[in-house]
Amino acid sequence: MRYRPFGKTGEDISVLGFGCMRLPEYEKDGKWYIDEDKAIPMLHRAFEKGVNYYDTAPFYCHSNSEITLGKAMKDRRDKVLLSTKSPVGDIKETAQYRKFLEQSLKKMDTDYIDFYHFWGINKKCFDDVILKLDLLGEAAKAKEEGLIRYISFSFHDAPPNIQYIIDTAEQYGVPLETMLVQYSLLDRGCEDMIAYAVSKGLGVVAM
Repeated sequence: MRYRPFGKTGEDISVLGFGCMRLPEYEKDGKWYIDEDKAIPMLHRAFEKGVNYYDTAPFYCHSNSEITLGKAMKDRRDKVLLSTKSPVGDIKETAQYRKFLEQSLKKMDTDYIDFYHFWGINKKCFDDVILKLDLLGEAAKAKEEGLIRYISFSFHDAPPNIQYIIDTAEQYGVPLETMLVQYSLLDRGCEDMIAYAVSKGLGVVAM
């Protein structure tokens, strides 16, 4: 496995990460479960091959992904970098940021999350929720307390708004440290803004 410096975080991350949105599942009596007999060996195999970055979210795999990832990495927690997300679209008041964070910590059975993303944001969400409810301030507090290590965001919007979000957060005194964004051979729309994020010291992961 090859590794690359991840922005200014000081972390070296594997060039290939493991996204945990589509772990194997099965349905029983109308309820969905992750098939952990298949999923956990997959996660362990990736670790054995050098993958150290694992990305999940509260609602992935019928809200079970965080639990399975936490189980798989429990005995190697200090050797991996775990990423999950704050469901900003469901936050109506400031205190809910901490509530969702604590739920993720409990489900993943960990004392801290390495990369905690404002999930799938756009400019409107950034302005109307993150800024209005001072969620940047809440993220800064969580980082000071050691509950999260890096303040991150994942993005779905017009590419120029990446610069707006990065610059505005910096003006508020809470610089964003990593970004998760769509990028592929078929979708290169964010290429200039990825370069801008890198120039500002952010680590960038392509989804």
